[in-house]
Amino acid sequence: MRTEPLWRLDEDAPGPRKPLYLRGGPGLRVEADGPALRLRRPAKAAVWYPLARLARVVSSGMVDWDAEALLACAEAGVPVVFLRRDGSVRAYLSGGGARSRDSHDLLYTRLRGRLSQPGGMARYGGWRNAMTRAAVQALSAQLGSRLEGEAPHRLRQALTETRQRYAGVGPCALIDGRLHGLRAGLSAELLAETGLDAARWAKLEDGPDLAGDLAELLGWALEAPLLAVLERRFRGEPAPDLLDEAQLIGWFESRAADSRRLGLDALHRLRQWLETV
Repeated sequence: MRTEPLWRLDEDAPGPRKPLYLRGGPGLRVEADGPALRLRRPAKAAVWYPLARLARVVSSGMVDWDAEALLACAEAGVPVVFLRRDGSVRAYLSGGGARSRDSHDLLYTRLRGRLSQPGGMARYGGWRNAMTRAAVQALSAQLGSRLEGEAPHRLRQALTETRQRYAGVGPCALIDGRLHGLRAGLSAELLAETGLDAARWAKLEDGPDLAGDLAELLGWALEAPLLAVLERRFRGEPAPDLLDEAQLIGWFESRAADSRRLGLDALHRLRQWLETV
């Protein structure tokens, strides 16, 4: 019987920091040990991960977190995203030690300044709509179809139905849910990098769900490659089995560099959008 590890550090991810994925299992406990996280599992040797190496932690299902471990992540500026087993987000942990204090801080100051003015949320909504239209245009080019006139919610429903024909309704929902959780984890990391830590989010009273909106935008960029993988599997051709959580994470991380660039570009455009009247 094959047993899968309950955690995975993506060593192939670019850059000095790596994402850590935790899959809930019997007795899995995360503790603080100086400048590192210590992962314990009954009858298994403990494993240590230095916080300085971690970009983000995605904790899925039942994982026993020690309070000191959570505080250590917060102080090190390592965001933690807690997911249910279906991939939906339970909570975010974003500490007070934001990694960036340079020009990226302009995003926070402009976001706070704009939201404090009348029509601030409408201005933010305009950015979200503009980025969605740009994402649909890029998807249209990838698929070789003219999709610009389609309403985004109808287009997404049509894409979902196409995936369901290849993978089935239940499997498609599971893959979509887990991918949303993975995108949410990356979004939390990008926001931490751009200076939006917990202390600053607290000052954005009744602010937008920027992490959720960014995760949705990243989803558009994965639509075409996701459809291609499911189509290959449907035809019996070699392709990752995205129902296998480890393979799904591996596939997601293989595209994480492109997703990262897209996400940072979207946040840069948000900063510019907030500058204009």
